[in-house]
Formats: sequence, structure tokens, C-alpha cells
Amino acid sequence: MEVDVLIVGLGPAGASVLYNLSKGSHTDISVLAIDQRENPGFPVQCAEFMPSPDEMNILMPDVSDSRTIFRFEDKYISQNTNQITFITPNGKWISTPFEGHSLKRGLWNNDLIKSSTKENIEVWNSTSAIKMKGQKVTLSFKKNQQIDVKAKIVVGADGVNSRIAQWSGLNETRTSYNFAIVKQHHMTNILDESYDPTNILMVFGEKYAPGAYGWVIPKGKHTANVGTGVRVPMLKKGMTISKALDQLLNSHPTIRKMLEGAKISETIGGAVPVGLPFKKTVNPVVNSLLIGDACCQVVSSVGGGIPPSIVAGKLAARSITNHIYNDEPLINYHRNWETQMLSMFKKAFFIRNFFDRISVGRDSRIQWYMNHLTSKDIDNVVHCHIPWKLSLASRFVRPLNQIIK
Repeated sequence: MEVDVLIVGLGPAGASVLYNLSKGSHTDISVLAIDQRENPGFPVQCAEFMPSPDEMNILMPDVSDSRTIFRFEDKYISQNTNQITFITPNGKWISTPFEGHSLKRGLWNNDLIKSSTKENIEVWNSTSAIKMKGQKVTLSFKKNQQIDVKAKIVVGADGVNSRIAQWSGLNETRTSYNFAIVKQHHMTNILDESYDPTNILMVFGEKYAPGAYGWVIPKGKHTANVGTGVRVPMLKKGMTISKALDQLLNSHPTIRKMLEGAKISETIGGAVPVGLPFKKTVNPVVNSLLIGDACCQVVSSVGGGIPPSIVAGKLAARSITNHIYNDEPLINYHRNWETQMLSMFKKAFFIRNFFDRISVGRDSRIQWYMNHLTSKDIDNVVHCHIPWKLSLASRFVRPLNQIIK
């Protein structure tokens, strides 16, 4: 079997490439898109929060059409929110206005795929890539049947530990510091009056989210995604992701009260890359490219992957089309996403790395630094802007850590 483009993985990144190829000016490009799941987009493996187009324009100022590509139809929005609150280890609240919404991400993801179906586009579910040699990829489908697919371009959108990245020589060795393990409950019957469905909560503390943060992301008047993340090097002996989430629900004074009587309807988990993006995302020898989690295109300070996938998906489709029809170098995809997003990724990584350096397993240190943050500082952090306080403090973390006990 021969196609112009083979897309491996149909989460937000792969589905965005597929959608933009199907809507482009050259609609005769043949595409085979595969996903190992029976129903791509489900189960939803993310917290589903999305900043508003105006907020995204601040987050990604180099993306010229940010107010357009980040706009979602009402049918994909579960709940509108207007505030983000940091809850420090000792229970202090620091809030800042921030417009956004929780998504019905699975529905949106699935509809992207369905709306891309054309005569020259095929989507195969329950299909995995099991081998790659040059531009030929061997697929397994329909209970271990195999087929070789020769593609002019192979898109690796197959997530953390991407096989396409490994097979095409683009993978980078990463330590466990560059991954967060996450677990989340979808909770219903939230009736406590302290629950505000317009307020995103981010919870900090070594008992609840060592190396990361916990969250309550409203999905409606009485429903929310409640989860936490941990980083393995920051885990104390005996701590696991499950214990951290249990402690958030059952031991955290604010969250325990808020969720008293609430019911768990669904639980998900997984790994999220929280390092810098790969230095190479295109192999021009075999014409492969990476996108999304497969190359760590993630806002590492918060673990956000949907917005970068939307941007990269559009840029990848454009570069693929220009390569096929105008013989433009496929490497232009890498140059374009770096131009539009690398600055944001670097600032987010600075913030993540600063948090690592100040925490060092002690809530007292995190608390000391967060006591000096204002609402404006939080606004800067969530927009991936580095407050002058963080920039200054980063030069003196070591001596400050010795003083703060």
C-alpha cells in the first residue's frame, strides 16, 4: 500500500494534522491515519482545560491567528471559567483573572477526525505501527493482520515514548525529571457551597503533588476533573501517584471539604512530558516528522499539550503540502513551530525548573517563595511570562534554600 502521508496517532496532535490536510487547498493528498484505540480521542487522557482565544494571544504572541484557531464551538465547551487560584502548602489562596473553559475534549477530538473523512483519506482504528524501515511502516490491524505501508511522509503523533521518534532517529534520552505521572477522577455530585464552577484551583504541597500540582477543573455546576501530578525523583519513600491523589481528596483541608459527598464516575492516568521540546523534529532522510507529546511540544510549567498541538498541526499540514507540491524542505515545519512557540516553551521550562529548585521536598520553602507572589505575579506565571521576582530569585536559590528551613 502506498500513500502520500501516514499519520500514526490520532490524539489532538495527529487529528489536527489530519484535519488541516483535509481542509487545505490541495485536497487530493492521499492520507492514511491510524490509532491503536478502537475509538480515538477516548478515553480522554488530559485535564481538558483550554485558555480563551484572548488568553492564548498573550500566551502565544507569535501565533498570528491565535484568536481564530483556539476558538471552540459551544458544543465542545463544558464550563466557562474566569479565574485561576493557586493554593499554597499552608492553605493561602492567590487568585488572578483568567478566561478559559473546560472542553469536551474527546468529542472535539473525535469530530476533528470524522470531519476529515474524504475519498482519499482513510482512518484505521485499532491499528498499531510495529516496525519502520526507511519510509516503509509495518502496521498491525484486525487481530494481528499485517500490512506494509510506503509513505512519502510519516507523521509521528504517537505520544510519550513515540515509536516513530525512535525508529526515525529523532528520539532524545530524557531523565524521569522530564516526565510527570498524573491521575485524575471525574467527579460528580459536588454540592458544597465552597465549590465555584468558574474558578480553576491549582494545589501545591509535597503530600498532594510532589514536583507538580493538584487541580480542580470545573466541568459544570456540580462536576469537575480532580487530579494531581507527581515527578518520580521528588517522591518520598512509600509515596505513589494513587496515594497523592487520595491524600488530596481526603486530607487537604480545602479540597476534602469541597468534595465531601462527591462521587467518582471515571478515573484516568498516564505520563506527561514536561521538558523542553526535542531539538530535532524532522528527519529529512526518511521524511518523518514529530508532533505533540511525541516530541515534547508541551507547556512544561503546567503540562498543557492541546494548544501547541493545534498550532503544530496546522504548521505540519502546511509544510507537508508544500513539500509534496512545491518540493519545499520538510525541515520548514521545525523552523516554523520554533518561530511561533519556542520562546514560550523556554519560558515555561524556566518556571518549571525554578519550581524544582525551590521545592527540594520541603513545603516550607515553597511557602516562603509563594508568600511573596501577588495576583499580578500569578498572572505572569500562567501566561508563561517570568516575573522579575522569579528572575532575581533564580540567581540566589542555593543560599536562600540554606536559610529557609
